Amino acid sequence: MVIKKSNLLILLILFLSIGKANGQYSIKGKVVDAESFQPLPFATVFINNSTFGDITNQNGDFLIDIPAGTYELVISFMGYQAFKFPFSTQELRDSYEFRILQETIDLKEAEVEEIRDDLWHKNLEIFQEKFLGSTSNGKKCKILNPKVLVLDGETDETKLFARGRDVLEIENPNLGYTIKYVLEEFFHDFESNVTVFAGYPYFIEQDLPRRRKNKVQEQRKLAFEGSITHFIRTLYHDQLKEEGFVVNKIDRKPNPYRPSDEEIEATKLLLAETRAWLRRDSLQQVIKKENLPKEMIDISKDSLTREDLVKEARNGFLFLTYEDPFFVIFEKEAEEHNYRKQLLNQQRSNSSKDRIFSNQVNALPVQITKLTLTGNALRLFDDGSYFHPYDLYLDGYMAWEKIGDLMPFNYKPSD
Repeated sequence: MVIKKSNLLILLILFLSIGKANGQYSIKGKVVDAESFQPLPFATVFINNSTFGDITNQNGDFLIDIPAGTYELVISFMGYQAFKFPFSTQELRDSYEFRILQETIDLKEAEVEEIRDDLWHKNLEIFQEKFLGSTSNGKKCKILNPKVLVLDGETDETKLFARGRDVLEIENPNLGYTIKYVLEEFFHDFESNVTVFAGYPYFIEQDLPRRRKNKVQEQRKLAFEGSITHFIRTLYHDQLKEEGFVVNKIDRKPNPYRPSDEEIEATKLLLAETRAWLRRDSLQQVIKKENLPKEMIDISKDSLTREDLVKEARNGFLFLTYEDPFFVIFEKEAEEHNYRKQLLNQQRSNSSKDRIFSNQVNALPVQITKLTLTGNALRLFDDGSYFHPYDLYLDGYMAWEKIGDLMPFNYKPSD
């Protein structure tokens, strides 16, 4: 059979069109030094929070196949600044050249990173707990190259800071992933017990024996369901009820564990006049409660709909715009025992600063999280991602789940 060149060209264009219609695209490029323009082999190039990635070859070239969508490309190479490139498959070029900058050396940080004493190992344990998490999945995770971490708990004794000099490699056997994580920022505040971190994960499928695959799939489904990614994806597609989410307003009421301002001031005056040490001790215990919050919050009976939470812009973009904090309740799973034990201990010691629920709510087999929009609006994407991450504050179960329960944005429960 003879095919003319013109017909062959038409067939080729047709095949390319079919491929793109089915959502198959590729991003192709080269990674070079921004000053010398020399290619950088073995750089890690990946789509943020996904299983799509590649390692550059000797010429600095890479090729990543992706479905249709909007993404953020991340390039990481030791000694260089992490490079981010947002793009859409609708506007892809044939090829790109990415010029990345070498990282400036912080002499003070260089001194910190050379220290591997007992304090460093203690800080490493704290980092692993707060970064990987205390869930059953988080506890099984292992950082394979912890020495790339710069841990600083001395600059500010109330906080632990961490940064990665190279990509962190994390083994998650429960979920069957090896995660390469570009850690941009981490700090834990010991006084408030608040942990904040930011970075870019790349998920690599582990080569699992057949007998383990079904178990891993079950664990992945459990990790995904009820997560912040699951909630945002469900909110985007207007499937809250079908997926098991209920959203409620919050109720504020006086904290019964905190004395009134008048009672505290009267106790202070009485303490100044009291000499008996037993009496003074009991008065001081009352005064200490001054630091407790004046209000407690609980779950309101008033529910919120998607229309209350989300607004659509003229260009079709969806934004979370609800100004007040709200509760997200996932009804298909209970909170892990370790978390419920920790929460109950906080309540018994009156040390919980934000969330104190009634015993009736604590007894329910659900997962409860308080979400607070800290910016004016948060853009939502169909895969469950959102921008900007710092504009959404999580408190509760979703916040307790850390890297050990993180799933890639391209995960689907049917996978």
